[in-house]
Amino acid sequence: MSSTDATGGVPAAEDGAGDAWPIWPAYILILGVYLTLRGYHSLDGDQAYRLPLLLHQQEPSVYAADPFVLAFESFNPHRGSQAVLGASCRVLGLSAGLLALFVATFLATCRGLDRLARSAWPGTQAGAVGLVAIVLVLTAKAGSLGTNHLFEAMVLDRLMALAAGWLAVAAAVGRPESGWWRAGPPLLLAAIIHPSLGLQLALLVAGSWIAWAATRGRAAVGWGLAGRGILVATAAVLPGLAINVASGGAIAEGLSADDFWTLAVELQGPQHMLPHLWRMPQWLAGACFPALAALSLRGAWSSAPGRRLVLMLGMAMLWLAAAWAAIEALHSLRVTIFQPFRMATVTRGLCLVLIAGRLVSLWARGTWLDRLRAILVGVGVMGDWMLVAVTLAELAATVSGTDFVRRPRRPWLARWPGGAGSHGLAQGLVYAAMLAMGLFYLSRHDTESGQRVILVVSIGWGGIAIWRLARGASALRLTHPTREGIQKVAMVAAWAVPAAALLAGLVPADSTLGRSSAVRGLVARCRFAAVPVDDFERLGAWCRRNTPADATFVGPPGPKTFRLWSRRSLAFNRSGSPYHAAGLADWFARFQDHVGRHIPPAEFAREYLSGRHRLESRYDAMTADELAALARRQGADHVLATADDRMIPAGGPLELLHVEGRHAVYRLRPELASRAGSEDGPHRHR
Repeated sequence: MSSTDATGGVPAAEDGAGDAWPIWPAYILILGVYLTLRGYHSLDGDQAYRLPLLLHQQEPSVYAADPFVLAFESFNPHRGSQAVLGASCRVLGLSAGLLALFVATFLATCRGLDRLARSAWPGTQAGAVGLVAIVLVLTAKAGSLGTNHLFEAMVLDRLMALAAGWLAVAAAVGRPESGWWRAGPPLLLAAIIHPSLGLQLALLVAGSWIAWAATRGRAAVGWGLAGRGILVATAAVLPGLAINVASGGAIAEGLSADDFWTLAVELQGPQHMLPHLWRMPQWLAGACFPALAALSLRGAWSSAPGRRLVLMLGMAMLWLAAAWAAIEALHSLRVTIFQPFRMATVTRGLCLVLIAGRLVSLWARGTWLDRLRAILVGVGVMGDWMLVAVTLAELAATVSGTDFVRRPRRPWLARWPGGAGSHGLAQGLVYAAMLAMGLFYLSRHDTESGQRVILVVSIGWGGIAIWRLARGASALRLTHPTREGIQKVAMVAAWAVPAAALLAGLVPADSTLGRSSAVRGLVARCRFAAVPVDDFERLGAWCRRNTPADATFVGPPGPKTFRLWSRRSLAFNRSGSPYHAAGLADWFARFQDHVGRHIPPAEFAREYLSGRHRLESRYDAMTADELAALARRQGADHVLATADDRMIPAGGPLELLHVEGRHAVYRLRPELASRAGSEDGPHRHR
């Protein structure tokens, strides 16, 4: 077993030791495990309102009367990502093109994080830190300030841009002598795909060059090299800004500053933009990342790349502090709609790279207590309260393990799993006590029941420790086949579920086998093909086959997948909102009309924030006559509503077309549909 270096870093590699896994096969194995555990999602979520823009661009007759899609003809910050998506989907088809981009994003993320971790923690045995950093980033759900996760099981433009960002950061941190220009292409791609995140990444890299040069050689970067890096980072974002936002003009023109703030910030995306709305567990878990990373500073600071990573993390945290002040104290509209807290996602990733080095160091010590601590930190990042409990226990164990609290060893405690006699016992007791208090708190406050996960892991690991002591073994030794055999078995096991899901997606959805719970479960787990998995998607697919191509629908404000699955124009959906003032004003007027609340924007936003579901349920409470009147005002000829016989009374305005579960599609009777759009539309409520 390799020894841990004196600085508290990760163990140095033994002579002749190579990677336990070749790099790219390791990534493929991790991808298979990720798909098995987290699945793969497509044609839902954020894709449900981004892909219609791409489909309309490819075929203008699709969504020809959709107000949301048409609003992006005047200002569209997604042009770059649409170009990338379009290039892939044009060659492979929609579902296959999305899958190809997901795999590319996944592999680029793994490669960037692996390179960054290996450079920050040089001399690691078997590339352990890189692989641990990848796993931490893929599993981390805690502390998602701004509700943006580090990685998700679907293709999103921000994840593609972030993957490119990891490659750029790794290039700059790892080898600045060439990284000053190698970081340029990934930053260029990031800015084209997602201009806001791409610009923030470029600003972080540029600011880091300044910080590195200002350390007077400690980061091994001079002002000349830093100047070149800043110029490249600046130039890299210009094409993306020109493509995506140059034609936008003054996006707030046409609305007062107060109304634009209300619609764009408080109503459109408050969960992304307003820090005071984020839950206390999010804030506490978010603080745990730099707290755990701080425990790794001594080891990371021992190398120049590690110092560069630490300084970059410092710049990111300064950015977040300034962003909070600009949004909450200064109430700056420009800063707020820029969504500067996207940098919180990058900050968590940088922290996890530092934390990965500490976990490998704990594991390399070989004691069962240290290895349990490493395992629980890795598990803790999956939930807010879990991470808080595990972090407090880890901090307590670290403090109790420092020199000033160490006590003389006692021979009779030599076999204690902590491996350090009475010191190991004291540290173990402190850790156990803090963890027990955390579990008690979680049992009363954690809605995700994180205490159960921690208990299962702790008891399982404790059982192994007791078994080891009973056998009197100095280390756990398991009989196993050759390394090549393990790799083959692991690869097959990792890809068994994704392969079964791929085959399940080929089964016709309306066949007996396709309707079976096993097939539907596999498709829902990993949707590699365009197979609907819920009632609203199935309703949309039916409408695509059985309604006119120019049909226009009104529907409930919340569900967002109907527009994509039906390929039909939808008068309004809450999640589908444009960015410029004219589009926002129209979107808000339609929102008011769909819930029957024609009140000023500020008052409407207060009702929305205090009870979104209560407000949107007003649509479901509308009668058939009210829904028909809404459809006429919105220029629609079809209605989506609950499947209820009261919607189709004799001589009523609606005609039932199809029922799917609790939902149904109705058609305005011909004599009423001919009048659709003849009345004043939603603009009268602006």
